Amino acid sequence: MKIKVLSVIIGFTLFLTSCSSTKIDYDKSIDFSQYHTFAFFKKGLNHLKVPLKKKRFIVRTISEAMLQKGFTKSSHPDLIVNIFTKLHDRIDVYPGYYHPYHPFRRYRRARIEKTKEGTFYIDIVDVKQKKVIWSGSRYINLRGNDYKKFKTAIYKLLENFPPEK
Repeated sequence: MKIKVLSVIIGFTLFLTSCSSTKIDYDKSIDFSQYHTFAFFKKGLNHLKVPLKKKRFIVRTISEAMLQKGFTKSSHPDLIVNIFTKLHDRIDVYPGYYHPYHPFRRYRRARIEKTKEGTFYIDIVDVKQKKVIWSGSRYINLRGNDYKKFKTAIYKLLENFPPEK
């Protein structure tokens, strides 16, 4: 009996951790204390599929987070930050209904909401080695305040960057 309960608890824990919306991966052999400067990958920014105003906000927010962590922006950086998204349309349909006991016997029509959702990625590349040394992704649903959702995703992704040894 104890084995069944224990296996259910372990299975449930694995299920919850596998459904995490934030995923981080990095090269554990690298000493991140050697990096001090960063810049953005311009081609990556050009291919970012969000409006220009949001793109500027994302770059400003990442810069702000990196500056708070002690990095400086440079034209000859140690690290290149690449950003990209994989967004798709999400369509939610809320059915209509009829109020037979309402004084005006109202009928409410079906409502359709279209939003964007998907994954927001940040890759950090070592300029000298020309390889990705840190990568993070986070699920985002852009219903409501897109700016707040992007800011939350950025700060959550960079929360433990640079990784400690």
